[in-house]
Amino acid sequence: MQLDKIITQEAVCLNFEANDKTEAIDSLCGFAAKVLGLEKGPILEVVSERESLGSTAVGGGVAIPHGKTSLVDTVFLFMARTAPGFELTDFDSPDGRPVRLLALLLSPEKPDPDHLKVLAVLGRLWKTPQNLNLMMAAKDSRSFLETLLSLTGFSS
Repeated sequence: MQLDKIITQEAVCLNFEANDKTEAIDSLCGFAAKVLGLEKGPILEVVSERESLGSTAVGGGVAIPHGKTSLVDTVFLFMARTAPGFELTDFDSPDGRPVRLLALLLSPEKPDPDHLKVLAVLGRLWKTPQNLNLMMAAKDSRSFLETLLSLTGFSS
């Protein structure tokens, strides 16, 4: 699995605005659909279905909503950082912190080891507050992506 193959600069949304978890997931799925040239509805359905099983907030201000769909044949990653003043307090984060950084992972329905590998890589990345601070400080989508790839051992 090569993280630099599943996310592009176009898949990074900074200054993301949403007032709650439902709106955030809806908007993030719409963003992903636009980038992929797909309809939002089926993406929103699988991501919302997974979220209904339990919160995808992992703590530290991060959530990783994800879903599997027949619309994609490979794993795709989309990132969003909330705009200043926007904090998502209803993600039921294990540490109670509001979510400011979201990573949407879309994977094929067929068993794909990359799905779990990406979740593991992201989970390890954000256990370190310093890494989160670097991601939050990125000035634009290019530097955000470069920081992400650098922190995970990939280069752009």
